[in-house]
Amino acid sequence: MKTDLEKFIDLYKIFGIKLTPKYYGKKGSIFINIQEGENEKLIGYYGFYTNVIFDKNGKFIEQGFYE
Repeated sequence: MKTDLEKFIDLYKIFGIKLTPKYYGKKGSIFINIQEGENEKLIGYYGFYTNVIFDKNGKFIEQGFYE
């Protein structure tokens, strides 16, 4: 069975958007940063972004939206 992280990456892949997970060393969690300009299909205001956080096993924890 796929983890939440794998399902999330696969969903964006269907739309032609490649996501790259990054790792928090101390917390052992994984995050994906999504911002305008990384792909022509991601639009929005410059400087706005979202981080999607997963635990070290790929289980979804939270998503934050920032400026």
